[in-house]
Amino acid sequence: HASPSTTSIEQGYDLGEVQHPRTVAMGGANQVWGGSTSAIFANPANLPLYRVYHLEALAAFSPEARRQSYGGAVVDSSTSKLAGGFGGTWSQMDPDGIKRQWTDLRLTLAYPLGDRFHLGMTGRYLRATQAVARGPFGASLASDGKPDDPLTSQFTFDAGAAIAITEGLRFGVSGRNLTAPGIGLMPTALAGGLGWSNQTVSVEADSLIDFTTYQKARARAMVGAEVLLADHIPVRAGYRYDDGTRNHALSLGAGYVDKRFSVEVAGRRDIVGDNPATMISIGLRFFVDALGGSGGGNGSGEADPL
Repeated sequence: HASPSTTSIEQGYDLGEVQHPRTVAMGGANQVWGGSTSAIFANPANLPLYRVYHLEALAAFSPEARRQSYGGAVVDSSTSKLAGGFGGTWSQMDPDGIKRQWTDLRLTLAYPLGDRFHLGMTGRYLRATQAVARGPFGASLASDGKPDDPLTSQFTFDAGAAIAITEGLRFGVSGRNLTAPGIGLMPTALAGGLGWSNQTVSVEADSLIDFTTYQKARARAMVGAEVLLADHIPVRAGYRYDDGTRNHALSLGAGYVDKRFSVEVAGRRDIVGDNPATMISIGLRFFVDALGGSGGGNGSGEADPL
């Protein structure tokens, strides 16, 4: 039986974030060690963190929000010092309610300034539509879609920086939607975090401030940890508190990394909140070397850089 979402619009949309499996598994803490394809959707300064050429297919689902997303990404940080990546997703939320649909395309460039300091920028295009007279206030300019035009169709950009304080200790910061569109579909936000890694174990603590979605700025606190078992199996766990939705969430994730590919699965579940929701994310990644062949190293680009 088809029925509307049981979550709020803000909770289901989740700042419009692309739900990458590593980010979901780490409770959203991905500002410091989120390299490879996840850097496109989190902190672009992390793109040169590992020397990789990766292609990834992505999918994410939230049954309570009735949200589904499909997309992919490709990154190349091995051909030259200037790393580049492109990613995009198509998403739909609450098809029997507000029926919001959006396409999110991102192009990322990043450059290492020495061995310890990285800078990156992501150009983002978002197009979103929504059904007419199905928002929380019915036929209202405050919550309604447009019969002939999208809710939004515009460009913006993200920017980030990362610095290695010591060999294993790192700091990352990024700004989102920095043209300040002033709409909840593209909220302006500032995120940052501190993390430590010895290539087998990684831990990270992040915070994020959302300046747009609510009447005043709201914060998120996120903590995540990752362990690489037997050089092939990353196991992750995380916690997130969202002051906007007043939800506490726990997350888990695992994967398998081979020389030619990896598969990752992650899940997040609200454990305290008015409308508990679940998010499931899946990623299938292929490893290609700079000359076009597959394989080389373990290719994970996460705990064991090439």
